[in-house]
Amino acid sequence: MRYTRYNYKPPRKSSNFIIVIILTLVAAVALGTIFSKLLPKNNNLNTEVQDKATEVGLEKEIKIDKESVDVSKVIAESNIKDYVAIQCGVFSKKENALLLKKNLMKFGAPFIIEEDNLNRVFLGIYPKHNVDSIMGQLNENKIDYVKINYQLIGKDTASVQINEMVNADIEILNRLSEKDTKAIQTVEFKKWLNSLEGAEEKSESYAYMAEIKSYLTALPEEIKREKTEEEYIYIYKFINKLLKL
Repeated sequence: MRYTRYNYKPPRKSSNFIIVIILTLVAAVALGTIFSKLLPKNNNLNTEVQDKATEVGLEKEIKIDKESVDVSKVIAESNIKDYVAIQCGVFSKKENALLLKKNLMKFGAPFIIEEDNLNRVFLGIYPKHNVDSIMGQLNENKIDYVKINYQLIGKDTASVQINEMVNADIEILNRLSEKDTKAIQTVEFKKWLNSLEGAEEKSESYAYMAEIKSYLTALPEEIKREKTEEEYIYIYKFINKLLKL
């Protein structure tokens, strides 16, 4: 009779299983302790990053919001135009002023302003950034001159429009002062004038805005070079009126 021999010993499975469970619990507790120390730091870091991101976002929104609210003020405050009038002589006698005016014709379109019993001879009025070439010509030909600086500041929509119209008119007059220019068409210029709207009627400069707009709108469709002196005289007097506001 065959039989199978077993090596009979007390079973170790249960003891091994208990050991495994104990080791697992110990490992779990250890890992839990480690993660408990690590997790708060990670959470704090994420919170700080989010707060910083939110703070930056809010700053950007506030800045944009301020710009949108104050845009009209920003435009008005930044609308500053600087001009230079070139005066080449002052005479009590008109004939002397006319003689100098004639001599200046080759440099531009000179004009005479009569005030305080004096005759002031001007070569022109120019944007400050464009006057260097004119002064260079006068210096080269040893012609004495005096610079008179003007600054027009747009404080509201009415004065901003005045600045733009004065600037556009001076550009036209400067072009007419060039030797090769015989006339300038004003059709597009007038279309632009008619597009200007929104000036505040309560503004102290509103009446002046209406005046210059009406004057420029009434200009002929073609301004000839011979009319430059007349136009210069108007804009010179107009600018001086503005400066008295």
